[in-house]
Amino acid sequence: MRTDRSRANWLASALLLSVAPIGLAASPAALAAPAASGDVITPPQVAAVAARVAAAAQAEVADKQIPSIAIALVDRSGVVWQQAWGDAGAADSLYRAGSVTKLLTDVAVMKLVEQGRLDLDAPVTRYLPDFHPHNPFGAPITLRQLMTHRSGLVREPPRGHYFDAATKGEADTVASLNQTTLVARPGTITKYSNAGIAVVGEVIARVMRMPYERAIGELVLSPLGMNASGLSRAALKHPVARAQMASFDGARFPAPSFDLGTPAAGSLYTNGTDLGRFVRMLLDRGALPGGKTLLRADTLEGMWRAQYPDGKYGLGFALGSSAGVRTVGHGGAVYGFATDVRLAPEAGVGVIVFSTVDAGTSARRLGDFALASLLAAQRGGDAPVWLRSTAIGGERAARLSGRFVDGDDSVNLRVYQGGLVLDAPEAAGEVREAGGRVLLDDAQTFDDRLALDPAGQWVEFAGRRYTRAEWRRPPPPDAELSALIGEYGFDHNILRIYQRDGKPYVRIEWTDWRPLGRVAADVYAFPADRGLYPHEQLRFERDRDGKVIAAMLGDIRFPRRDFGAEAEAAVRATMRSGIADLRRAALSATPPAEPPTARAADLVAIRRITPGIRLDIRYATPNNFTGHPIYESAGAFMQRPAAEALGRVQRELGDQGFGLLIHDAYRPWYVTKIFWDATPPQNRMFVADPSQGSRHNRGAAVDLTMIDLKTGTPIVTTGRYDEFSSRSYTDYVGGSDEQRWLREVLRRAMERNGFTVYPEEWWHFDLDGWQAYPIGNQTFEQLTVR
Repeated sequence: MRTDRSRANWLASALLLSVAPIGLAASPAALAAPAASGDVITPPQVAAVAARVAAAAQAEVADKQIPSIAIALVDRSGVVWQQAWGDAGAADSLYRAGSVTKLLTDVAVMKLVEQGRLDLDAPVTRYLPDFHPHNPFGAPITLRQLMTHRSGLVREPPRGHYFDAATKGEADTVASLNQTTLVARPGTITKYSNAGIAVVGEVIARVMRMPYERAIGELVLSPLGMNASGLSRAALKHPVARAQMASFDGARFPAPSFDLGTPAAGSLYTNGTDLGRFVRMLLDRGALPGGKTLLRADTLEGMWRAQYPDGKYGLGFALGSSAGVRTVGHGGAVYGFATDVRLAPEAGVGVIVFSTVDAGTSARRLGDFALASLLAAQRGGDAPVWLRSTAIGGERAARLSGRFVDGDDSVNLRVYQGGLVLDAPEAAGEVREAGGRVLLDDAQTFDDRLALDPAGQWVEFAGRRYTRAEWRRPPPPDAELSALIGEYGFDHNILRIYQRDGKPYVRIEWTDWRPLGRVAADVYAFPADRGLYPHEQLRFERDRDGKVIAAMLGDIRFPRRDFGAEAEAAVRATMRSGIADLRRAALSATPPAEPPTARAADLVAIRRITPGIRLDIRYATPNNFTGHPIYESAGAFMQRPAAEALGRVQRELGDQGFGLLIHDAYRPWYVTKIFWDATPPQNRMFVADPSQGSRHNRGAAVDLTMIDLKTGTPIVTTGRYDEFSSRSYTDYVGGSDEQRWLREVLRRAMERNGFTVYPEEWWHFDLDGWQAYPIGNQTFEQLTVR
């Protein structure tokens, strides 16, 4: 890249004046590309666009709690500006680019085509004679079909698939496809396939007579000077940015770091500087510095031309437009990272965006915004406005919440963590507002096809109107579906089977919510026209006793899991024994000092106020997450207003045939200290910090469920009491319709009587104003003899 010190210094100074980054900034040398005759965007234009893009990126980092975002703007001279926000780490930090890798793979193929070593329309078996997936259609698969996702192959291979943390290399991945059957005749439908691009990568490897990683280095990375980039983590010379996994109804956790078994489809590690060299080459129609070329201009133009009537893909490139200008590029999503690469060839500008929340929408949105801003700056048109949303909370959120129906389908609005969330048949996310309208907008969802009646009587979403309705008790699912409902898979990627509106549904890869169609006993099909896995099926595996033990996606096995039980077992295995010694030490300790509280303690036995309430005090038995009795006797006490409110709940639920079952209420401070001291530091996220006290210590928190008054049977909702899993979350979209209905019956009754549910524990409720009571440390025995 040519240099121009004055331009770089001017641009860096302008950015310092106009933008206040919240995290890492690139060095001045990296902030701007050098001037060149015929630059398509001027320094003042770049500075203006950069300021707008930086403000939008900072808003996304703050609003969505994204670890980091990095953006580069590119023209035909190279990277003209780049910046990172959040905790990106070092200036040379790398990001996983996911499916953007496919563009490099396809460019490598076309280089070999130019050399006469590959033919796009020859049967791929010319290069891979041992490649023989079952093909009932007869028509051969070609490279052109593979590069445009028209091969008919499944999305993921049996080995080396997206979920596989112990792959054996791309050759083994491609070999495993011989176990599969094509789902469509080659060339007839567009079905996205990572497996197909893995085949392309193996073709490159065979023709080059070297592993794909080395071949892509010789064909693409080295000629472009992408020296920091690589295809495997072990070979990298620079750190990889921190990234997080996320889900609508679960906690965030660190993204896994294993390499994929389909490197040609999604294994690129890179940064804005390196990937900017690739984008510059594309904008320069294949030209490299020094008069060399990577590809001919006509070859690139052919890659940017729609190959089939649906117009979705050129050769590898996704085709689109922005403000009437042709765009080409690709997105990428891989464990914790989301990437967007977009360029407008005729305008001579492009953008690169990296984000670090799994399946996040920020990269795509910022890519759209940045490219539209560049085009507007070039043309002198109106700059686009970044749509920054704000939460909907308080009384308004409560008024809007409820259940809404259209025919057999429903939409639910719930208050969650003070905001408003929505789950619909094939979507879930936080409801926010911006520019006078409402939309779904969170770290993984952005959808503006939403409208809410201000009076809360209807919801419009995705072209349908849902009307407020009373939620009557749904029937339980049939025996087959009941046996299938649950969670399957891996710690890093969970497949969920659940019931919605009487129908079977699946959530796969954290954000893809789809109905399933029953094909036969224990065999269900994904929708054929949408989602990640069209034309594919799930088959469920049972043991000799008929218990469901796995879900099979083709030949990919997702073992059935009970994440709550596994987490509890792991905690119990590390808990300190000697509870009696811990109890003696805790009883001799002193609770934290605090200023006088607004209300004096007035703890009473719950059953003294309402004798009909039943007790199952788990911490007085071994049946709790520690595996040890913690209380020396069973008791349930609360501040008098809280106990009286529970009496009102008991009477209200009695009219519906339910009663209350208490698992825990007031908890002496010394018990909180026992939990803390018995729990290893790595597991203390599950227990309250005694230096702060807990809500239970103040006597206005209660853990409970319902019982069926006719049978005396405790009610089962989406998860067990004290379960360490996402099934405990109050917005968990899983289980059966009936289980979620029961959860909502309890919540509504408690909220009508002055309690607020704890967002991550469906069983935990706090009396409004609980903070006004002091931390208590009286034992149950002391309270009993008062």
